[in-house]
Amino acid sequence: MRKPFLETLTKLAEKDPSVVLVIGDVGFSFVEGYKERFPNQFINIGCLEQTMMGVATGMAIGGLKPYIYTMRNFIAFRPYEQVRNDIAFGNANVKLFGVAGSEAYKFLGFSHNVIEGKDGQDDEDVAMFKRLPNMNIYKPETEEELVEKMEFEYNRKGPSYFII
Repeated sequence: MRKPFLETLTKLAEKDPSVVLVIGDVGFSFVEGYKERFPNQFINIGCLEQTMMGVATGMAIGGLKPYIYTMRNFIAFRPYEQVRNDIAFGNANVKLFGVAGSEAYKFLGFSHNVIEGKDGQDDEDVAMFKRLPNMNIYKPETEEELVEKMEFEYNRKGPSYFII
């Protein structure tokens, strides 16, 4: 889903200079084209998850449309207080896109992984975010669904969390 995410974000950025891609030091080999094409609409915050959420909230308050792209665990766990208080309760127009770590990340332990739900239960991050106000949560199954939900959220003011 990374490719259709970036293709859709690129289309949005082409027509709207307030669209900004904010990454947490991930996405290399995926985001370079966007970064080169839209250098003023791209920020790599680095491994500062709490700061990333605060900066994105400030950007949204200032009229920009930040799209955060990083690993799911770096959206949900370390910066949870900022996501909860600033983005969700503040109804900030911040769009969160979390990617799952692959099997290659398993050896890094809990800091780089999300506990998957079993027997119909939600994944760990989804269960946490379902309790937050104003937050729409999406786990698109197809590229078409991802594009449709991204376009919907682009036109909606408020936070959302996508698992891609």
